[in-house]
Amino acid sequence: MARPVPSPRRDRPRPRPRPRPQHSYEGFVEKRGPWDQVSRRVWAGLRGLTLAFYEQPRDCEPLEVLDLGELVAVWAKGEDLILQLRGQGQKVTLKAESWEAQEMWRGFILTMVEMKVPTDLALLPGHLFQLSEALREELDRRATSRPPASPSAPKPPLSPVPSCFFEVTRLEAEGLLERSVGRGNMVLRPGGHGQGVSVTTRQEMNGTVLLRHYRVNRVDQGYIIDVETQHRCSSLAEVVQYFVESSKGSLQPLHQEYSSRLEFVEMDGENAEETHRVCVPPRPAPTPQPRRLRALKPSPSPHRPALQSPGGPKGRPPFGAIPEKQTNMNDQDMVDELAKKLQLRRALIED
Repeated sequence: MARPVPSPRRDRPRPRPRPRPQHSYEGFVEKRGPWDQVSRRVWAGLRGLTLAFYEQPRDCEPLEVLDLGELVAVWAKGEDLILQLRGQGQKVTLKAESWEAQEMWRGFILTMVEMKVPTDLALLPGHLFQLSEALREELDRRATSRPPASPSAPKPPLSPVPSCFFEVTRLEAEGLLERSVGRGNMVLRPGGHGQGVSVTTRQEMNGTVLLRHYRVNRVDQGYIIDVETQHRCSSLAEVVQYFVESSKGSLQPLHQEYSSRLEFVEMDGENAEETHRVCVPPRPAPTPQPRRLRALKPSPSPHRPALQSPGGPKGRPPFGAIPEKQTNMNDQDMVDELAKKLQLRRALIED
């Protein structure tokens, strides 16, 4: 009896490995987080606002991922690079293999967070060019990653921008509020999450500074404040009003400074077009300077000779002048002196 031919064994298709993301900057670092007892040598890779840590350079699955959108500050302390994230105790320490690598990490992190190349980096021109190229690629990636708007859906009208809206980053907004204590403690700024805006607030409680950042997402019919209980607003002015009323007035918007230029809209009578112009004040007329009078030298009178100094032009007494010693002698002294000389001459003749 013939044995049945076994069916060929079908191997299950192996899952393809997840492609490893392209990083703007990567390298070995010694990382220590807030819950780590000792530092651990890992491979770090930076892509946009994501800092991932791997076991080995060829690994695709990260061990841990940091969201740099929550970054508050970054600074170098000796051989360590310290990242301060939002939240109490959220501090991560990185130690690079060299001082140059540490400065590169600091430069790339600040570039991705602030979307501009810092100006206080101690790097060579080639390294600064590398940062500029990474910034350009990140701008292109963010522009292409946003979903395009549907052409059929009408765009909602843009609401007026409040005066407390500033074109600043997260760190710049915190510094702006710190310098403007007493004039306002809340600003609106462009959202780092793509759509909508962000709200940054600064308050002090028992000497401790409390900084908070809130997301305000743009939707078809207005805005949604991303908090525990989401609140919908029809305009940015209502967003500001919501924060003021919810905080019972403790949060106040920081308004921009007054304009230093006089601007107006002029109507062209012929074309009926409106033109925005800046008023240029007329230049003030130059103030006449007081005329300085020259001191006139007294000219010698024809009836009175010009006075000369007693010493003459070269310090000599004038011709015919009596010496000072003689002018101080009276007539009696002069007679006595002549009498002495006469007696002396007679004695010499008699001898």
